[in-house]
Amino acid sequence: MLLETVERTLREHDLAPVGAPWVIAVSGGADSLALLHALIRLQSRFDYRLHVATLDHKLRVPGGAEDVQFVRNISNEWGVPVTAASADVPTLAAELRLSLEAAARLARYRFLAEVARTVGATHVASAHNADDQAETVLMHILRGAGLAGLGGMRFAAPMFDAPDLTLVRPLLAVPRAEVETYCRAHGLQPRNDETNSDVTYLRNRLRHEVMPLLRQINPQTPRQLRQLADAGAVDAAYIEEAFQREIAAQATVSADTVTLSLAAFRAAHPALQRRFVVWAARQLNPAVELAYVQQVEAVAIAVSGRVGALVTLPTGLTLGVDYETVSIARAGALPADEQAFLLAPGAVLDVALPGVTDAGRWGLHASIGPESPAEAQAVLVIPEGARVRLRTRRPGDRFAPLGLGGHTQKLKEWLIDHKVPRRWRDRLPLLEVDGELAALVLGDRWPVGSRFALRSPADLPVAFYGSIHLSQMAGSTVAL
Repeated sequence: MLLETVERTLREHDLAPVGAPWVIAVSGGADSLALLHALIRLQSRFDYRLHVATLDHKLRVPGGAEDVQFVRNISNEWGVPVTAASADVPTLAAELRLSLEAAARLARYRFLAEVARTVGATHVASAHNADDQAETVLMHILRGAGLAGLGGMRFAAPMFDAPDLTLVRPLLAVPRAEVETYCRAHGLQPRNDETNSDVTYLRNRLRHEVMPLLRQINPQTPRQLRQLADAGAVDAAYIEEAFQREIAAQATVSADTVTLSLAAFRAAHPALQRRFVVWAARQLNPAVELAYVQQVEAVAIAVSGRVGALVTLPTGLTLGVDYETVSIARAGALPADEQAFLLAPGAVLDVALPGVTDAGRWGLHASIGPESPAEAQAVLVIPEGARVRLRTRRPGDRFAPLGLGGHTQKLKEWLIDHKVPRRWRDRLPLLEVDGELAALVLGDRWPVGSRFALRSPADLPVAFYGSIHLSQMAGSTVAL
């Protein structure tokens, strides 16, 4: 029965990679041992090559290492190449502030992805069975899952933390009882992981205590939970297509930030808004889990929050609202194109006049009149011998822009009035001449103070004026 179900699943869902290696995750337990045995028997009917991967999570000593050796031995006996390794899951959990279960999952999938890439495989098989599916859906319900969570596991899906690989589940239609029957029928003697009986883990408690009770109420509970998963997966797939087309295609993703037009976000259906929050967070940390309340709060702030509003998300991420964008970022991070012209808070740089001042990824080019170069972003009247510096803002800074008749206003108020993004304000380069703010470096737009603005060369009150522009420094990858 199991063999026929697996063969049908491989064909119906096109799971077997034709003419290619296939990595099989094997722990030594009944499910993975039965899967490996079945796939070996089916190998003559499909054109694939198997490669076993087994990992000691360092959660059971010496049990984990003994399981790995068991898998090594049986793989060698059955003529299947094997890759074994270990991972310090407790340390990983502490570093990433994850539960042991979440850290073990992350370590396992990272290992499987590494093995797959090493052997040239595009598919990785895990041994999740039909009862695992029912338990997963129930667990997601208890944790407050949305539609994607109700969909449970799929027969084939992009692999966690490695979307270029495909994770397949050939046993997903096979009940656990059939797996155990198969092992007995073929004399397979799987390893017993004692942690599978530890009901302090949620999944184990559902398996050993909750599901038996639900079967007493309705013997069809596992089947109905699997049907719920199927219905949820179909609907979730439709929404995902809409999300990729309408939202993800418009988002900008960098190593530290995911940004979307605020107008596009606010025009989207709430289902897509919530999906953006979860998707963007996982672009920066694939292991992050956002509770329902966190998703709803983040969306509410992005939809109606004032400029500068900030929501703290798990694992050091934040959602921020600016004048034109909504972004999810690592705390304190800025998009690469913004980092290109912003300074570190508190920075002070002397400006060579004439000359080039190295300001990180860009250079400030200063020349002396009487003609300004075509690329100049600012032309300022500068007293001869003046001290010119770039710095970031300080408490009490005032600016005298054109149009105020020489009067000054607080720099803080000017930045707010002109909708300068809040995340820029402490890092915005300010051009200071003899201690007075002469210009603000806003990328390719430089507001110039009234006392330093050139109106007519014939009216120059001082000896010369300077033309200043930004340009990319050699070796930089950022173009301005």
